[in-house]
Formats: sequence, C-alpha cells, structure tokens
Amino acid sequence: MIDALLTLGFGVQHSLIATLAVKKQAGKWFTIDPLAWRSVESLVNVLYILVAAMLWQPVDVVVWRLEGLPATIMLVACCLSWIWYWQLHLFEYDCGLAFGSTTFVSWLSGPASRPKLTPWKVGSRRWVRFPVHTAFFGMFFLLPTMTLDLLVLAVVLNIYNVIGSVLYDKRLEKVGGSAYADYQAVTGLIWPPLYRAPFGALNIRMPEPQHWRRPQMHWMGVVGGIGLAALYYFGLGATHLSPLAMVKVGLFGLLGAILVGLVLGLACKPEADDWGQQQTDLSTTVALSAALGVILWAGAIWLKTGAPPTFAAYLPLWFTVQYVGHVFAVLADRRKWAYGSAAIYSEAKATGSS
Repeated sequence: MIDALLTLGFGVQHSLIATLAVKKQAGKWFTIDPLAWRSVESLVNVLYILVAAMLWQPVDVVVWRLEGLPATIMLVACCLSWIWYWQLHLFEYDCGLAFGSTTFVSWLSGPASRPKLTPWKVGSRRWVRFPVHTAFFGMFFLLPTMTLDLLVLAVVLNIYNVIGSVLYDKRLEKVGGSAYADYQAVTGLIWPPLYRAPFGALNIRMPEPQHWRRPQMHWMGVVGGIGLAALYYFGLGATHLSPLAMVKVGLFGLLGAILVGLVLGLACKPEADDWGQQQTDLSTTVALSAALGVILWAGAIWLKTGAPPTFAAYLPLWFTVQYVGHVFAVLADRRKWAYGSAAIYSEAKATGSS
C-alpha cells in the first residue's frame, strides 16, 4: 500500500502542477509563463522521485522469475526500452525546452533572449503522440525477475501513464487548435494507429528539428558522458535502494551537473546566429552527456557485479544533469551564451569589448 501510494502520489502531483489552471495562477502571482513553469515541474519531479525512493518498501515476494532464453529476451527488451526513452529525448525532443532549462537560462541571458517552442514531429512521433509514455511500459514491466513491489510500481505507474497522457492530450487540444486536431487524427495516443492511419503524420508538413543538423558538434557530449560515468562508478558504485543511497544520488547528480556543465560551457561555442538555436545545440550536448553517463555507469556496474544499480537512481541523475548542467554551461561564460548572434560574439571576443 505504501509503495502504491508513493507511485500514485507522483502521478497526482505531476498532473496537478501541469494543469492550465495552475500555470495561469503561476503567471498571475509569480509572472512565470507556461513554458518557464516546466522548470518548476522538473525540479518537483526530481525531488519527488528521490523522496519516494527513500520511503520505498521493498517486498521480496517474487511474482515471476524467468530463466534461460525467455529471461534474456525480456531483459534485452527492457534495456532497449530504457535506451529508447533516452533516444526519444535526445533525437525527437528539444530537452532544453521540454524540461525548462532553456527558459531559465533565457532569464539569465537578458530580456532579448526568449525561447520559442517549435512543433516538430519526427521519428516515432509521426505515429504516436507520446512515445515516451509508450516506453514506460517496457521500462517497468519487462523485468525477468518481478517482485511484488516492482509490479505495484509498474501497474500503478502505467495506469497513471495512460490517464496522464489523456489529460495532457486534452490540454494540447486547447492550445494547439486545428493544427493539433489534424495531428491527432492520424496518430495514436500511446500506440501507433496501424489500422486507422498506417502512415501516421507523414503527409503533414511540419518544421524539421535542427538540434542534430550537424551531429559532430556534439562530440564533447560523448566526452562528458564518459566523465560522468567514471564519476558515478567510483563515487556511487553499485547503488542500492536506501535513504542514504538516494541522498548520494542527489549529491552526485548535482556535482556531475556542475562539472560537466562548466566544462561544456567553456569548451563549446555558439554555432548559430539565433539565440534559441544556440541553446538547442548546447542543451542537446549536455543531455547527451547526461544520458551516456547513466547508461555507461549502469553497464559498467552490471559487468562488474552481475546486477545493475537500482533504476531509482537513473531518472534523478538524468534529469539533474541535463537541466542543471545546461544552466551551469551558460554560467560558465555568460557573455558568450548571452549573445543572440554567434557572429556578434566572435567579433566581441576578437576586439575584447564587453
């Protein structure tokens, strides 16, 4: 019951703070626009996951335990679901806009810098409106060994997953108008509409994403990910589910975010004239580090001990580094990232003007 309530609590707070009514009040009382409110949502989500993991009550009752080839197949499918989750955020979303860090750094960069939400729909989003929510089923259900508490997590989380997707879809109907209605007609909420619209939204013209227009610009993100994995490996080790372990996860997430953010902020440079595009590039590089850091760390611990670290640590580490890391990347050289034009920045750097 405790585990079920903790899981349900995440869904309740997640949907509550994302409602249009709450966003309206946030704008009224704190002058925070809906896009900027995503920063608050991200912070609350990370804190909730860490606290819920501290209070979690493991139950050793085994619901199923597969062995041999079936276990291998299910394990591979589970790992692919987690990798798909990160692939979606890195390739099909703009992480800085999705989680609010771009809006926060726009405040740091001055009034001329304002992010714009671009409604691109690529990859699996041509068929499914919320593919991240699709990945959740594999991430939490496809475990070769399922204990009772993990089954409660998977069931309650994915019940909310469906309900939350419906609620989110309703909010987008209000703000997206006819364009979103056209998109809805040829896509599925969580599962692709193979019979109703097998080609999905392929015939709907939408802006193409620009964050991977030059993949080589993100090579520093790979270096940052390797560095984060080493930090987690030697600092966190084989993390288990306990209050002390979750405190360490939070602290190492902050430490990793600060370190990788400062390094990437100094090492990377604006490669676009538009400020929003600069932040898309920078946040994507940071997010690549955040994802690779968790993946490589979990893989290394798995190879060493025969079991991965608790997945309660994965999302807090990922969220913290991709969000806080982006902020510290801008703070590393505010003048460089505050300019709306890479050309202006280069000229200022050359002349030494402030």
